[in-house]
Amino acid sequence: MSFSTEIEHYRQAGLDFVVTARGRRDSQNQPADASWSATMIAHHMADADMHFAIRIREVLVHDTPALSVFNEELYAEKLEYQRRPIEPALLLIKSIREETSDLLVGVPDDAWARTGIRTDGTSFTLSQLVKKATDHAQEHIEQLRNAL
Repeated sequence: MSFSTEIEHYRQAGLDFVVTARGRRDSQNQPADASWSATMIAHHMADADMHFAIRIREVLVHDTPALSVFNEELYAEKLEYQRRPIEPALLLIKSIREETSDLLVGVPDDAWARTGIRTDGTSFTLSQLVKKATDHAQEHIEQLRNAL
């Protein structure tokens, strides 16, 4: 089985997120309902993509590695998402997605079944991690579009 379609969806979801977020003229404005601004969502995506990229590498390198849990609220607060500019986060997302996609192209089919276990006990295969990262970007693309 070839995983080229999954890799392309992963790569494209990141690029689509960047384009959608750049289209927000009000990226710093926090909505009245106290939900996250486009800038906050972009920083969240960048940090989440770093976590996904590390998890992917851990699963490829180690046998059943422990994978950390990502606490999005803690990251947003401690890393001050709202005060930081959006563009560096968007560049990071594009870079991580491109580089990780290039890595995944060379991964043998049997490696897609390798697993890691999150510290909360949830197990993920490499295939599931890539799909989860793809779905995550698509969810936030919809969130940005619905807020327009």
